[in-house]
Amino acid sequence: MILLKQKSSSGNLSKAYERQIQQVLMDGEVIVYPTDTLYGFGVDAYSEKAVERLYHLKARKDLPVSVLLESADQLLSQAVDLSDQAQDLIRTFLPGALTVICRSQQPYAKQLISTQGTIGFRVPGDLISCQLPRLLGRPITTTSVNPAGLPAATMLTEVQQYFGEQLPLMIDVGPLEYSKGSTVVDVTTHPFKILREGEISRQVLQDFLN
Repeated sequence: MILLKQKSSSGNLSKAYERQIQQVLMDGEVIVYPTDTLYGFGVDAYSEKAVERLYHLKARKDLPVSVLLESADQLLSQAVDLSDQAQDLIRTFLPGALTVICRSQQPYAKQLISTQGTIGFRVPGDLISCQLPRLLGRPITTTSVNPAGLPAATMLTEVQQYFGEQLPLMIDVGPLEYSKGSTVVDVTTHPFKILREGEISRQVLQDFLN
C-alpha cells in the first residue's frame, strides 16, 4: 500500500501525490481517502469493472454506493427532475454531510444505480476529497471503508486489519473522530424521505423542509 501522509483533510495535495492518485484511479484500482465524516473507498464511478472490484472488497452485492462530486453546482447540473425545494436543499447543505438521492442521466456504472433508477450523490465539506474527481476527470465513488456489516475504519491500523495489502493507495490524515456519517435524503419523493440520520440531524432537515 502506498501511504500518502497529510496533516489534515483541509489541505491541498502535492503534485507528486496528485500524480500517484490519478494513476491508481485511472488503472481502475481502489483508493482510501478522508472525507468530512469518514474514510471513503474511491474508484472511477463510470467503470463497472472498478466498481465491481470495490464491491468485492466490501463483500457487498446488492445496495448501491454513493458518488462523490466536486461541487454542489456539479450535482445541480448532473441531476434531472429536481424540484425547486430539492435545489434549495442542495445549495443550503452542500458541501457538507448530506447524501442526496436523485436521478441522473450520466453514464454511471450500473451497480451504482438503484432498482428505482436513482443514485446517491455526496459533496463533502473537506478539501481533499473534492479534489479527487478533478484528478480523475470524472466522479468517484464514496462509501465507508469496511467489509459489509463491520464498523467503518477510522484509522490506518483498522484499514490494514480489514484489508491487509489488498489496497494500493491510502491518503492518511491520521485517526478520524467518530462520525455518524452523512445524512441520506431521497428528493425524488414528495415529501422527501430521510433514509438515514447522520451528522445533519433529522430535526434540522425537517425545520428546513417545513
